[in-house]
Amino acid sequence: MKISRKQLLVCALGLGLYAQSSFAQSAKFVDIDSTAPSFKNADSIAARKAVVLNGLTNLATATPEFKKALNEAAADKNYKMTDQKYYTAEFISVPFEQYRKLLFDPTGIWVDDMYGDINYSRKAIVLRRATPEEQEKKVASLKGFYAPKKGTSIAQNDVEVSKLVGNAAPDFTVTTLDGKKVSIKSLKGKVIVLNFWFTQCPPCREEMPTLNTFVDKYKGNKNVVFLAPEVVPATTAADVQKFLKRVPFTYQVGLGGKAAADLYQVKVFPANFVIDKKGIVRMGYVGYNPFSLEELGKTIPKLIAE
Repeated sequence: MKISRKQLLVCALGLGLYAQSSFAQSAKFVDIDSTAPSFKNADSIAARKAVVLNGLTNLATATPEFKKALNEAAADKNYKMTDQKYYTAEFISVPFEQYRKLLFDPTGIWVDDMYGDINYSRKAIVLRRATPEEQEKKVASLKGFYAPKKGTSIAQNDVEVSKLVGNAAPDFTVTTLDGKKVSIKSLKGKVIVLNFWFTQCPPCREEMPTLNTFVDKYKGNKNVVFLAPEVVPATTAADVQKFLKRVPFTYQVGLGGKAAADLYQVKVFPANFVIDKKGIVRMGYVGYNPFSLEELGKTIPKLIAE
């Protein structure tokens, strides 16, 4: 990727764990709510717990002396998040990708307990359901985590794109994968849900399952259109088709979206906008944020009903 393009395509990672995780789910996810006897059997759980926690201490309840010694040992280590071991509350091993997905679930229903030995040579992280009090704190914490941090590129760009809200949506034309031309002007009279993205953007992929649920919900509804301009100029229809075989994305994909992204002041990706039937931008933000996605999902039916 050329420097000029790299400067343009700033990915708002949103999750600090992206750098240590291959986004593709390389390991099979565990059925957290499994009713299999071996999963829920008390004796089986106790046996697994004894093996997993053998020689380990719960860091939340460890003595100050233990924590001091562990921190000193940790300073000599180079642990990555992916190097640690993750378990369900039943002490069933889960892959890092699943742990990350559950821990950052915006409902806040999952918290974790960390265990380690004093030499920091072994660590185990055990997921469990949050208590109501923990869940309330977790949701508040996650909202703060996902909120754009002052002075960052995502916060600066968020301010820029928010200025479009309440104004006429800039018109542009993109070419769909089947060669058709689609413009904002041609879609006037419909609610337009707009997503700027590119194939090498991890947070873009992160939000796609949620975006797909919006498309599914309004399938057959002619009053709403889901349009996703891909913003890298060199990306071809073949490139996108290859991507879609790996990552389902059910928006109508448009090619040649760089000029469109420029019109919408987008420098950070992904970027989402909702345009009402009169062609007015009613919502716009950049970066991956599940709470903003939730708000987007609530905005769509309101605008359809207007």
